[in-house]
Amino acid sequence: MKILTISIFLLVLAGTMARLSSVADDASSPSTIAAFPGAEGYGAATRGGRGGTVIAVTNLNAKGPGSLQAACDATEPRIVVFNVSGTIDGDVKIKHDFITIAGQTAPGDGITIKGNLAIDADDVVIRYIRVRTDHDGDALGGRYHKNIVVDHVSASWSSDEVFSLYHNENVTIQWCMITEACAKQDGSHRFGGIWGNHYSTYHHNLFAHNDSRNPRWASGCGYNDYRNNVVFNWGYQSAYGGEAHQKGDRRKPPIEFSTVNMIANYYKSGPATRSDVKDNIVNPSSRGDGDYGSWYVGDNYVDGYPQVTTDNWLGVKGKTYQPMPAPWDALPIRQQSATDAYTSVLHHAGCSLPKRDSIDARIIEEVRSGTATHGRNGIITTQEDVGGWPALQSAAVPQDSDDDGMPDDWETKYGLDPNDRNDNARDHDADGYTNIEEYLNGTDPTIFVDYSSPENNISALENSHGK
Repeated sequence: MKILTISIFLLVLAGTMARLSSVADDASSPSTIAAFPGAEGYGAATRGGRGGTVIAVTNLNAKGPGSLQAACDATEPRIVVFNVSGTIDGDVKIKHDFITIAGQTAPGDGITIKGNLAIDADDVVIRYIRVRTDHDGDALGGRYHKNIVVDHVSASWSSDEVFSLYHNENVTIQWCMITEACAKQDGSHRFGGIWGNHYSTYHHNLFAHNDSRNPRWASGCGYNDYRNNVVFNWGYQSAYGGEAHQKGDRRKPPIEFSTVNMIANYYKSGPATRSDVKDNIVNPSSRGDGDYGSWYVGDNYVDGYPQVTTDNWLGVKGKTYQPMPAPWDALPIRQQSATDAYTSVLHHAGCSLPKRDSIDARIIEEVRSGTATHGRNGIITTQEDVGGWPALQSAAVPQDSDDDGMPDDWETKYGLDPNDRNDNARDHDADGYTNIEEYLNGTDPTIFVDYSSPENNISALENSHGK
C-alpha cells in the first residue's frame, strides 16, 4: 500500500507539472519535483514562479514601485525576493497566477505584513513571512483557487479568522502558526481559521490561543488530510464543522461531501480551555439529515486524557457525522508520532527564518510550559494586549551586481556569473530546480539530486523534521 500511495503521489505531481510545463521552457525540469524540497502533500506540485522574472522588494511601502504589492501585481510568472526587512503597513493581494514569495531572503529580522494577505490567484507559493493584521478580515485567506503552498508562515490578530483558506483545490498548509485571534467590536469571534480544500494536506502547524475554529472545517470541503498538527489553549471549541453541503457553492461542479482524516495530532488544553471541552478532538457539524461529513480519527495524543489518547473516538463529540473505519488514502507525508510532531512543531513552525520574532518566540514558550501571559488566560481582545508589533531590524543586503536575486558571493562559490542576469532561470545541474531556486532552497546548483525520489524531498533550509 505504501508503494502504491507514493506512486499515486508521483502521478499527481507529474500530471500537475505537465500542465504547467510551458511556464519555464529554459528550465528542463523533471515533472515530479515539488515546489521546493520539503513541500509535501497535495499542494506540493505547485510550480509557483519557477522560471519567471525575479522581482526584488526594495521598500516597505504599502504599494508603488519596489513594494511587495507591486510584485504581486505583476502579471508574468515571478519569484519575489526581499532586499529589506521590517513591517509593511497595508494590505497585500495576490492577483495573478504563478508566484513564489520567498520571505527567507529578507535580511535582518524578516518581513511582517501589518494588514491582510489575500490569495486571489492560482499556483501560489508563500514561505517565511508573518501576517499580523490590524483590522477586520482574515489575516491570510483565499477561496476558489488551486495549487497553493503556504509554508512557515505566522498569522495572528485578525478579528474575523486568522487564517482561512478553503474551497480551493490542491492545497498544502505546513509548518505555520495560527495564533491569538482578536475580538470583534461586540467581543465575539477570536477564531483560528476555516480550512477545507478539495484534495489538500495540513501538517506540522500550530494553533494557539484561539477561542474556537482550530480549525473550522468548511462545508463541502472534499478530501482533506490533517496530521502532525498541534492545538493549544483553545477556549470553548477545538475543531468542528465538515458538513457535506455548502449553500451557495460557487464551485463548478460543487463539492457535495466532506471527508477528513485527523491523524497523529497533539492536543494540549491550556488556562483558557473550558473544562468540558479539554478532551475534544473535533465536534462534527450537520445542518440536517444527509448533511453528515465522513471522519477518521486515529493516533492523536490528548494531553491529560489517556483514555481519549487510547480511543480517539471518545474525543469526537456529538452524533452528526459518519465515522470511517480507516482513513481515506491520502498522499503521504513524513509522518511522525503525535509526541514527536509536538517537539518538531515547537522547534520549527512559523516564520523561523531569518529568525522568529518576539511574538512567536513567546507563544512557543507558552505552549511548551502550558501557560499564558496575556489577555484572558491567553485569549486576547486587541493587539495592544500583547504589546503590538515588535520592531524588526533590517541588515545589509548582499551584493548582487546583476540583480538576478542571487548574491555575488553565492554565484562565485558555485561557478555562476555574477554579471549574467539571465542565469537565474537556468538549471545548471538539470535536477529541475532553477539556479535561483537552488539559492532559495539552500541547495547546491552544481550537484544533481533526484528530487523526484521521496527520500530526497527534504528541506535543506532547516532540519524541518527534528531529526
